[in-house]
Amino acid sequence: MNPQDLSGGIPSRITGLTAGLLRYLLSLGALAAEEARLLIKQSVAVLLLIVAIVVVAIISYTALVVAGAALLAMKLGWGWPLSLAAVGLVHLAVLGILLKILRSTAAPRPFEATTAELRRDIDALGNYADHSRRTP
Repeated sequence: MNPQDLSGGIPSRITGLTAGLLRYLLSLGALAAEEARLLIKQSVAVLLLIVAIVVVAIISYTALVVAGAALLAMKLGWGWPLSLAAVGLVHLAVLGILLKILRSTAAPRPFEATTAELRRDIDALGNYADHSRRTP
């Protein structure tokens, strides 16, 4: 195709290129904004879950230590040191379960779709540049 065959001349070509580039940038910005909203939602949910875990851990620790140690010391005659150790182990098991729940709700990497889109664009531009160098 001969550049002289195209109608409109240089101004229309620049306008077409600018419009396409602007559409591309706007769509990429919209994708990044959508992922940012999702990241904020997921971050807030994880922070609330962490706060809930800390509150539950403190309450359960206090309740387990007081009730469990008193029960073991009074009813079974274990003594206070052994009773406190047993209650502490139970408490650590509860924390392990809560941490496992937190890890299972981990979100995917932030801006994963935007990064993938940019990689595809860079690869396409690289392929275009290689192709244009090969053709005379």
